[in-house]
Amino acid sequence: MDACPESQLESPVDTHASPKRRGAFTSRWNLLAAFPVTLLAFAVAAAINPPQSGPLAVGLVFEPHLFLAVLVALAPVALLGRARILALTLVVTFATGGLLFGSEWISLPGSGAGRHDISVMTWNVQYHTRTPAEQAAQLEGVTADLIALQEVEPDAASAIAGDAVLTAHYPFRALAPRVGASGLVVLSRYPISNVDSQDGPPCLDLWVNTPQGKVHVIVAHPTHATIVKRTRLGVPDSYRTLDRDEAIVMLRPRINAALAAGDRVLVLGDFNTASSEAEYSVLSAGLRDTHVEVGEGPGWTWRPSRLTFLPFDLLRIDLQLTAGAIRPVSTSIDCSLPGDHCRLFGDYEIDS
Repeated sequence: MDACPESQLESPVDTHASPKRRGAFTSRWNLLAAFPVTLLAFAVAAAINPPQSGPLAVGLVFEPHLFLAVLVALAPVALLGRARILALTLVVTFATGGLLFGSEWISLPGSGAGRHDISVMTWNVQYHTRTPAEQAAQLEGVTADLIALQEVEPDAASAIAGDAVLTAHYPFRALAPRVGASGLVVLSRYPISNVDSQDGPPCLDLWVNTPQGKVHVIVAHPTHATIVKRTRLGVPDSYRTLDRDEAIVMLRPRINAALAAGDRVLVLGDFNTASSEAEYSVLSAGLRDTHVEVGEGPGWTWRPSRLTFLPFDLLRIDLQLTAGAIRPVSTSIDCSLPGDHCRLFGDYEIDS
């Protein structure tokens, strides 16, 4: 039998080495504490003055992912390497991430209401992803009482309007199709009234007459932030949110008027803002976020077009928001159909 080689691979900490040598390995692993410390510094700076352009703005969009990546990558190192300084910074990172994003992932038991008075689906169908006939057919199996669609072009809207199954299930509809990404459609089992449509930003403002009373529904699709890729790898090196932020600000007068009137308000759509971005607070002020109230897990609803093969998404930018006497009961997503957005479902209780 050959003798064992003198040089062998070492574990993060050699338990048979001298205390001095073990301490040297431990101090090396502690150097990795620079990563969570940098992330914590970024989180504090972003909370004080959120970046609205450049790489730091991209970092803000993916801030929850950065916290997850640091914890998942470095926690085993801190444990196996017995790196106390690294472990301490990871504990602080975990606590900070929980404070910032805990409600995004975990809802308190019993936070939902008791009845299911109205069910809702919102979906950005991503124009040019399917034929008009396919678009109509993929809606036939939906059982929600109210459907809000974004990026519906005129030919797709015509197919939806002419589909006999959809007409039987959803006899009431508001159609505002547009060429490109600005078209909106609402289908309802219950009567629709007072429909108002605008283009800047795309918005449908209407009332739905449910058996429990009227619900004020606002469906919108603000433009996305501008992403510029000048590198060979296609990595974003510029991110500007000005147009998106202005579009959300332009929506607020409608929302504010509904809140001031004490309406049962349901705000639906693809808002192109992650909950870690500053503009999310502008959009959701005075409203309850259904996922935050009753959702479990990250609730991500969007993924890049190159990654549509994934059975899950990467950002939560499709939202259902409420105010007044309409309260979230449950929510779920379905990422099984083609496109860069999942279908987002919500159930609600309505007080008469």
